[in-house]
Order: sequence, then C-alpha cells, then structure tokens
Amino acid sequence: MECFLCQKHAGKIASPPGGYIYEDTHWKVCHGPVDKCSLGSLLVESRRHFLDFAEMLPDEASSYGLLLEKLYTALRRLTAAERIYLVVLLEGCPHFHAWLLPRTKEIPERGVEFLKKDFTCDETEAQKLAIALQEALK
Repeated sequence: MECFLCQKHAGKIASPPGGYIYEDTHWKVCHGPVDKCSLGSLLVESRRHFLDFAEMLPDEASSYGLLLEKLYTALRRLTAAERIYLVVLLEGCPHFHAWLLPRTKEIPERGVEFLKKDFTCDETEAQKLAIALQEALK
C-alpha cells in the first residue's frame, strides 16, 4: 500500500483545509483534519519519504528548526496560544510528520491530558486560519 502522505503530496487525496500553508524544498505544512484536531493544529510533513530524525538529511535537519521557529511565531500570534505542543509519533503513517498543537488559556487540560482530549474544529475557521498563516509566513 502506498504511503498516505506520499499520496496526499501527489494530489491523490483531498487537500487539507485551506490547502498547504507553507511549502519549501524539504517541507509541506497544512492544517490538520478538522474531525480530529483543534483549530490551529498543524502538520509539518517531509517532502521526502523517510521515517524519523535518524534518516533526516543535514539540509532537512537544519531547515526543520528554522521552519518550526517561523510556525511557532505565526501560530502563537494568530491563535493566542499559551503553549504549542510538538508531537512526533509516526505510528499511523511511517512518513516523517510532526504535529503542532496550540493550547489556548481557555483549555483547562495541560500536557498529556490535553493530548488525550478529542478535538474537532470548524472547516471554515480552519480555512480562514490557513490563509492568515500563509500571509504571516510570507
């Protein structure tokens, strides 16, 4: 079976809400699925198919940290996130991707309790935020 993220990058699977927010040589960034994520949850996906940090090329590794700084800055400003969690699990899809999960002060759960919570968000709001993030990252 072909990799889900490779299929998504090839346009064989529906685009994420608002399309890709950011793309460069190594990375693609999009909003997470609205039926599984809170507003502002982002996926940072490697363009190249590899599993984890041990397989990351030097250029990918150096650009990853710089990209995260840009994303954290824009996401914090646009969502008023008190914390942004970075999660890399790679269980469901063995293609490198990381989740950025903003937590606002209105959400009482913290840490693992926050991560265990079932979230959804509005597709229209996710699309609007994706467009605002595109602008902020220019």
